[in-house]
Amino acid sequence: MKRRIAALSRCAMRFKRWRRQTEGSVSVFLIMVLAFVFLFSAVLIDYARMAAASVQSERLARAAVRSVMSAYDVELREQYGLFAFGGSDGDELMARVLDDSLRKSGRGDGFNLVNLGLDTSTLEWSRSLGSYDVFRRQINEEMKYKAPVDFALEIAGKFKPLSGAMEEASRTTDLFAKLQPLYDKREAALDRMLEHRQQAAENARKPLSVIKNPPGGGVADSSIGTITSAADIAAQYNDYVNKSQADLNRDPKESPSYTSAINSYLEQSAAVISRLDSLLSDWQNNHAPLMSKAGDALKEAEAVNEEMREAIRQARSASAGSGYDSSVSWDIPNSEANVTARPNLLEQAEQLLLDTADFRGMENNLAMQEAAYRNAESRASSISGGINPLSVGLNGNSGAMKAAVTGVAEAVDAYLHDYGNGGAVIGQEASGIEEHRGSDNQRKELEREAKTKLREALKVAEALRNLSGGAEEALERYEMLNQYYEENLEYNRGLREHLPENAAENDPYAAGSAAMDQMDNLYEALSGVMLASRDRLFQSEYAAQYFPHFDISQLTGIAEGSTEEIGEKLKEQLDPHSQELEYILYGFDQPGLNVGAAYSEIFAARLAIRTMEGFVKKAGLGNPLLVVAAAILYGVTEAVKDMIMLCREGEVPLSEYVPVNLTYRDYLRLFMVLHGSGEAELSRMLALIRLNTGINPDDKSTYASTEIRLGMRLWFLPGIMKLLQHTGAVPGEIDGQTYFKAVKADFAY
Repeated sequence: MKRRIAALSRCAMRFKRWRRQTEGSVSVFLIMVLAFVFLFSAVLIDYARMAAASVQSERLARAAVRSVMSAYDVELREQYGLFAFGGSDGDELMARVLDDSLRKSGRGDGFNLVNLGLDTSTLEWSRSLGSYDVFRRQINEEMKYKAPVDFALEIAGKFKPLSGAMEEASRTTDLFAKLQPLYDKREAALDRMLEHRQQAAENARKPLSVIKNPPGGGVADSSIGTITSAADIAAQYNDYVNKSQADLNRDPKESPSYTSAINSYLEQSAAVISRLDSLLSDWQNNHAPLMSKAGDALKEAEAVNEEMREAIRQARSASAGSGYDSSVSWDIPNSEANVTARPNLLEQAEQLLLDTADFRGMENNLAMQEAAYRNAESRASSISGGINPLSVGLNGNSGAMKAAVTGVAEAVDAYLHDYGNGGAVIGQEASGIEEHRGSDNQRKELEREAKTKLREALKVAEALRNLSGGAEEALERYEMLNQYYEENLEYNRGLREHLPENAAENDPYAAGSAAMDQMDNLYEALSGVMLASRDRLFQSEYAAQYFPHFDISQLTGIAEGSTEEIGEKLKEQLDPHSQELEYILYGFDQPGLNVGAAYSEIFAARLAIRTMEGFVKKAGLGNPLLVVAAAILYGVTEAVKDMIMLCREGEVPLSEYVPVNLTYRDYLRLFMVLHGSGEAELSRMLALIRLNTGINPDDKSTYASTEIRLGMRLWFLPGIMKLLQHTGAVPGEIDGQTYFKAVKADFAY
């Protein structure tokens, strides 16, 4: 028992010693745990505060730059739908916004977990409204919804039904614009061929007059007298023989009685024969070159005929343009109706061609004339020896001489009768050529009339171009406008240095062809904006919506032919403010030039459409060239009437076959799409904006970039946070006990 008590006592003493050795270890452990927890919590709290400060800084920067950019220029927005910074001092606005955002609340019991303070702030401006990229982008934003719908319904939908007829008319006009000069060239070559042949034959007339004049009838004997032809030599030969024999058989004591007459006969005969030989030589020398020229003219006519054939072949295989074909795919409500009446002259064009057999026949005619010439010339060349009294002597046969002269005269006269002026054979050939020409005289009369009317129409455009007189104030504004335009061009040229690298002619055929070419290009442009080129459409429609155009009614008197006092009547309309859309489109710095250009282009468009109608209406005239001439005359006449109607009423029907109206503004919209959507037009729009508002778009920014640096005092362990900064875990920088965060924000209109 005692031993148990002693053992328990020893155990108790050992426990007391162990207890004294481990007392306080739990507290140290708890302190270590709590210290780690505190350290972790402190770092986590400050890290959370820094993360919150980073988010808050970004939001604050974006809100600040948005607030600054809310001060846009009201005048630009209201007048032109454009956005650009309009405040006087962006830095001041930025400072005010940041100050209001960072100002502490007035409540005393408030607790701000993220107490930010502004260290620095900067604001940079860029992307001027005057630059093409920015201006075009704002135009696209303004017009992207309404432009496609308005243009499709108001313009493209009206032209779609006319596309098939205009394509056929364009092909027809282009073909006959080529065929008409070729046809005239071919016919002129044929006329030269006939003319050279007639000249070659007419060269026989002088020798014939020396052989026998007149060529018909017989040769009667006559006494020696005046000799002017070979027939006179033959007629006086018997008398010459008789007188010569009388002198030879006289009494030797008597003097010769006929010496003077005989000598006169011999001398005159020698002179006539010499002259005849000279004329025959001239005939020979002139005939060959003239017949060669006739052959060359015939070859030229055949070559031109082949050019005409090739032009017809190409016209049949080619289309006028892809714009006409693609119009079928334009998805526009209520535009499916198509014009059924179409020109159909391509098939008739072959009527203008001559067959190969025709040219072989003409070659045969040349050969026949050459044979007739050789027969007449060879007989004429042989006559001199047979009638020369010195060669024949006194034993010649007077009857044979007379028969020779008569035969040669008849041969040469027959050649002249067949191929000379008014010759039967060559006249018949000329009639055959004239027969295929059909209504050339009527056609040329129509061409002359069309040329006269076209010249009168062009006088209107010329009068418009000369409207600058007495408009000094308008000219001054145009000079200022042109200066603004040049400055904007130079401004955009400077930006790029830092980047990686109308009028109809006086010839009615040429005018008609040019008008059809314009219509081809117009359908190409319409197809482009309907299917792909939306930027072009947006820019054109923007110009038409925001810039006024000329009051076309002011031109009524000029269109009707009255040009009196036009300067005074149109003085107010000469100002650039009254014709801004025309200026954007054409860019002339003279008051009347832009309006004159618009008038000429509208006339060309009307001429194309009315000529198409003329092809249909005049198709019954038969000869295709006559139909074309009549169609062009119809087109010019009706186009002039259309221009008068447009000036009087402000609109004109598109076509007799498509009864919808187009206004003067509609035509300008068409021309803007056609060729008015380049960078030069952007500069002219910006120049007008500057002239009208006094605001230089080059100085107006549309993009702001800000950088603000905010600071926040750390609560716990800045040293540890600075160590963490080196690891990249801290979104900012630590300077002493302050955490700084630099934030960038951008905003563009």
